[in-house]
Amino acid sequence: MKTVYRAVALILALTGFAWVSPCTADNTTTIYEFQGGDDGTWPYAGLLEHNGEFYGTTWKGGTDDLGTIFKLTPPANGQGAWTKTVLYDFHGHSLFGLTDDGAHPWAGLIWDGNEGKFYGTTNQGGWWGWGTVFVLIPPVNPLDGWVEYPIHDFCSLSHCNDGTYPQASLLVGADGALYGTTSEGGPYTGNGYGTVFKLTRDPVLDYQWTYAVIYNFCSSGYHCLDGYHPVAELIADKQGALYGTAEYGGNGSLDAGIAFKLTPPAAGAGLWTQTVLHNFCSNEFLGHCNDGLYPASALVFDTQGNLYGTTVTGGVCHDPYGTCGGTVFKLTPPGNGTTGWTESVTHSFTSGLRGNAPAAALIVDSQNNLYGTTQFGGPVIAPGDTGPGWGTVFKFGPPHSDGTHRTLTVLTNFITSKNNSPAGPVTLYQGALYGTTAYGGSGNCLNAAVPALGCGSIFQVSLGVGAPTPTGGGRLSEPHGSGDDGVPAAPTD
Repeated sequence: MKTVYRAVALILALTGFAWVSPCTADNTTTIYEFQGGDDGTWPYAGLLEHNGEFYGTTWKGGTDDLGTIFKLTPPANGQGAWTKTVLYDFHGHSLFGLTDDGAHPWAGLIWDGNEGKFYGTTNQGGWWGWGTVFVLIPPVNPLDGWVEYPIHDFCSLSHCNDGTYPQASLLVGADGALYGTTSEGGPYTGNGYGTVFKLTRDPVLDYQWTYAVIYNFCSSGYHCLDGYHPVAELIADKQGALYGTAEYGGNGSLDAGIAFKLTPPAAGAGLWTQTVLHNFCSNEFLGHCNDGLYPASALVFDTQGNLYGTTVTGGVCHDPYGTCGGTVFKLTPPGNGTTGWTESVTHSFTSGLRGNAPAAALIVDSQNNLYGTTQFGGPVIAPGDTGPGWGTVFKFGPPHSDGTHRTLTVLTNFITSKNNSPAGPVTLYQGALYGTTAYGGSGNCLNAAVPALGCGSIFQVSLGVGAPTPTGGGRLSEPHGSGDDGVPAAPTD
């Protein structure tokens, strides 16, 4: 099973491609460190803020070491320690079908914005072992426990035509349906190349949902010109069109992935129509892709209706044989004489000192600033550390006069001994960014893929007085984005 955590070479050449304001310090406040075991291990997803509390998932940990759902509550007077509560332990699947609730949640939670329920996905487990979509219901009586149950078990159809291994968070559409992606499965070639699905709740029987695949990737033939292996969440515009990325495929070189749009059928039923907005590595030379390759994150709308995203590697750098350290890219909708979407690179991560391998989605604030993280990179700070740093949190200011480039400010750097490898997207709340690191912290959890101890952590980065507020950015499932602000109308392709 493929993973978005790639080994990416660190490129030390500087390009001067974007204006940069560097940071050489760790300015984070660690508000919680996972300890492993029942407490949870390795939070790979971002946080959901709801009523001033933060909700998230861990990939492992819990009573069966198959993952947890947790809540983090701030101290009542603003001073002291935060309180973490495990809301649910996953149990996976037993041979007798007694525990088929799912296992290993890779993605974060969403809130339905209406009835107080939370929804998510597990990458594995369930009745057939290929993952689930689940609902999490808070207790009516505070002394009772939270209730979780799957509303879909993947690989329920013959040959797993309904998809397998979901890695992304869900989206609550304006129609109240749940939309999501599976990284594999579907009817085409072997184990399938991924799907987009829709879950519609029965208007009478609240607990029953109807599952439908609305798009199968690699439906264009052997070369998968329509992309494959989608690992990121979807976003929507006001007309209900969906936007996303597929990590691989397309007609660019190196199987480098695509950004796409899905338009609903006119009759309201059946498969949706896909439009490829950009094929990455469209102009490759000796393995060098200036426009980036392997998009593993969701797209986001800025306040002007442009789409932004990241690629894990690629970009513009001096080494013609290097893959560079990833990009932040912009997709401009049709207009001003253009008939299709236009891709431009806002920034190439060309030096490990400013970050490397951005794999999480960006967020946008009310002043059109962008915020994001890199998994690796940043200066080495801790005594005795060698090699690159362990990730950054960054900000891009509003576009410059050319409409594409923005000033990069590195807000903080992570160091191995404290936190490392920020995982999911950050959350903007009351003048600060909140997020997770996959590893690091004081817990004793050795991961063979990362030569460092640590079970992960939750961090805070203050933006100071007068910090902007978040926008919806197309994510209708977020509490702060459940209205119209930040969600553009559908452009004309």
